[in-house]
Amino acid sequence: MSLTEAPGRLTIVENDQLLASLHYLTLADDTWVLEQIFVRPSQSTDLAIQLLKRFTGLANAAAVPVKLLDPYAKTYFATHPVLDHLADHQLPVRGPGAVRPVD
Repeated sequence: MSLTEAPGRLTIVENDQLLASLHYLTLADDTWVLEQIFVRPSQSTDLAIQLLKRFTGLANAAAVPVKLLDPYAKTYFATHPVLDHLADHQLPVRGPGAVRPVD
């Protein structure tokens, strides 16, 4: 199993099969947007945590504010405040102001 990095993407692959990926956008040099985390249904959520930890290291090293769009990432960072620069005005994951799926 190997974790690879490319601009805007972190992936975990084993035997040429994608097991998990994290996608983010770099908005200029001053903001990153964590857009989506994918983990193959047959895999453990530990892979998502591995990707989030690596992303956290990259974002903290770059000292950029991060906006979170992915619901799993929002939940993770709400209980693991390890990002040095979480952008203001995040949409909540829980409570009355939380984003709801469209019917």
